[in-house]
Amino acid sequence: MDSRRQDLEIVSPAAGTHAGLWLEKGLRDLDAKGPGKQEHLDGLVEVATVPDDYRRFFQRWQKSVEALEPCTRTAVATALGRMVVGLGAESILETSITLHRTYGVPYIPGSALKGLAAAAAHKHLEDHPSWRKAGEKEKIGDSHRILFGDQESSGYVTFHDALWIPDEVDKRLPLDLDVMTVHHPDYYQEKDDKPPADWDSPTPVAFVSARGRYLVAVTGPEEWVNAAMEILIEAVEKDGIGAKTAAGYGRMSVKMKALPERFNWEQKVQQLDLSRADFLVPQIFEHVKGEERRRAAVAIIQKLDRKSLKDKKRRDKEWVKLVLQEAGE
Repeated sequence: MDSRRQDLEIVSPAAGTHAGLWLEKGLRDLDAKGPGKQEHLDGLVEVATVPDDYRRFFQRWQKSVEALEPCTRTAVATALGRMVVGLGAESILETSITLHRTYGVPYIPGSALKGLAAAAAHKHLEDHPSWRKAGEKEKIGDSHRILFGDQESSGYVTFHDALWIPDEVDKRLPLDLDVMTVHHPDYYQEKDDKPPADWDSPTPVAFVSARGRYLVAVTGPEEWVNAAMEILIEAVEKDGIGAKTAAGYGRMSVKMKALPERFNWEQKVQQLDLSRADFLVPQIFEHVKGEERRRAAVAIIQKLDRKSLKDKKRRDKEWVKLVLQEAGE
C-alpha cells in the first residue's frame, strides 16, 4: 500500500530533510517485504543534517531556561553509547524514536526524566519511607509527593525537556541505524498459539537510535531542585533512560553546572557613595526583583541620605527617581 502520493515517488532524503517527517511520511510502501524499511531509515541517517536555525534556537532556549526562578540547575548528559527514547511509540514503522517536532533532532522529554527520577527515588531510597510512591497498601511518601506530585498536584519541581546540544563541528544529525532480531515472531505476535521453536525464522527489525549530549534542566525551590538533580543523575548513570537499557542503551555520564554566584546587593550598597551612584545604583536594580527592590531602595536612601538625594543637583537624575519610586516616596 502506497503511503505517499505518486508525485513524491522521486523524493529522497537530503541534507535539509526533516527527520521526523521522513520517518513517518516518506516510506514508499507500508506492506512491502524485504529490506525496504531498513533502506528507508538508512538513507536518512546517512545524509540528514542539523537545521541551521536549530543552533540559534538552542542558544535562545538555554538562556531563557537558565534564567527561570526561583532556582534552575542544568547539567550536560552525554550518551555513553546509543540511546533510544520512544521506541514503542505509535508509528507507521514497527519502531519509533522521539524527535523534536519543529527541528527533527532527538531530545529527551521532561516527562521521561521525571518518570525515571521518580522510579529511581522509590527504588534506591527504599529505606526512607518518605520517598516511596503510592502502592496498593501504602500511602505516597511526603518527599515523593512534594518533589514529583500526585493525582492532586504536579509537584514542586519542573523537569524540562532535555534538548540535544548541537555539535560545533559535525553537521550531521546524531542518529544511527540499529537492528534487533526477533527470533520467534509468531510466538510474540500470538499467532495461532504457536510456541517458540528452533526452526523459527529470525526477523531483523531496523530502528533508529541517538547519541550526543543533552542539556538537562530542572526548576523549582533550590532545596528540591538539588534533590531532584542528585536522584536524576544517579538514575541516568546507573539505570539508563529510554528503551533497551538492559542491553546497555541509554547509559549517560552527567556533569552538573555550578550555580551562578548570587548577586550580593547588600555589599554593593555598602560600597555606595554619591560619586559612584550613577553606575552602581542601576546595576543593583538590574539584579533585584520584587520585595528585594523595595528593600534595596530603602537601604540606598539610608546610605546616601535622603536630603542629599532630594537636593536640586540630583533629584532630577534617573537613578534618584528610580530609588525614590521603588521606596514608595
